[in-house]
Amino acid sequence: MKKIVALLALVCCSNIFGQVLEKPQLVEKVDTSIRTSIDLENIDVPIEVKEVFDAQVEFSNQTPQFPGGQDSLDRYIKDAVEIFIYADTNETFPWGESVYVAFEIATDGRVTHPIIEMGYNALLDSAALDIVKNMPLWTPATNENGDPIVASYRLQILFDFDLDLDEDFDFEDEEDKSNKAHWAGFEMGVQLNTNSFLGFDPNFALNPEWENIPLKSTVLNLNLFAHQFRLFSDYVGLVTGYGFSFINTDYVANYQLHHDQNSVTPVYDSTQNFRRSSLYGAYLTVPVLFEIRTHTQFKKAIYFNAGVLGGLRLYSHHRQTGDFDNGDKFEWITRSKFNLNPFMLDACVRVGYGPVGAFVNYAVLSTFKNGTAVGQFPLRFGVSFNIPQ
Repeated sequence: MKKIVALLALVCCSNIFGQVLEKPQLVEKVDTSIRTSIDLENIDVPIEVKEVFDAQVEFSNQTPQFPGGQDSLDRYIKDAVEIFIYADTNETFPWGESVYVAFEIATDGRVTHPIIEMGYNALLDSAALDIVKNMPLWTPATNENGDPIVASYRLQILFDFDLDLDEDFDFEDEEDKSNKAHWAGFEMGVQLNTNSFLGFDPNFALNPEWENIPLKSTVLNLNLFAHQFRLFSDYVGLVTGYGFSFINTDYVANYQLHHDQNSVTPVYDSTQNFRRSSLYGAYLTVPVLFEIRTHTQFKKAIYFNAGVLGGLRLYSHHRQTGDFDNGDKFEWITRSKFNLNPFMLDACVRVGYGPVGAFVNYAVLSTFKNGTAVGQFPLRFGVSFNIPQ
């Protein structure tokens, strides 16, 4: 009996122990999902990098140096940008935009590996790279032992005219090197008739009717275009162009100009109270002048011109003004060729400084056609006001 009870007790204990082992354990839940996004905006940058684009660097033996220093570097960039602007500007040019270029200075001073760090467009980026690539040799950076080392450099290339440099900005600097002539502009002067070529006799003793009044005989030259062809250097050239000359010759008031196909004759008229008797002529002119100047810049040059001024007559008329006995004024105008020489040819000398000068012209051809009137070879002189083109 005791054995049966012990056997039953053993079976019960075994069942109870098996149930305990099979019962699931209560385990704290763990999040095993994978985080697939990171908040980058809130992550601190481990190293602060400060880029200096304007190349305002204090030079030392560890820094590469442009030949001549910072001022020379500024001047190089300014000149290179201006040359590019003069050559490639148009109505849509992006004035004031910048391109940032990084490059290295090799141990021999050469500029290597230029790249655009921050560009604008293909035109400005390409120009900025060309400006950097064409730099002269730099003085390379050195280490503590004084040995040349490769160093990085950054520049801002500003595509605009730089007015902040120490020296005055001269808008004409680049163009002045392309041979600006001192002829375009206008001239004002007076005229003195002489009775023979190289005779220089203004009295016309045998023909007083042809004597002119110099202070009333005016000359106005409008020189519209000029160009200088460079000869031996920037200081020597050949000047040409075109313009117009307006010449008024005042004769003795009481003489009227009578003319036919073969002659021009002054006829004295005492029946009227004449005040002026003027012969006007307008000419298309073309100069051929040899020019010497002392400076490449137009406004700083002392210049000397010598040569000839040719002309073609375009228009002419004779004008007389006066008063009738009753006090009324009259003006008589006769439009005609008056047997004027169709061509004008003057020996010309001009001298001055920059935009201001003086001119002297002497007629090689007579005012009237040969044989139609007394020979008249005017001497014209006055002041010049030149305008660069």
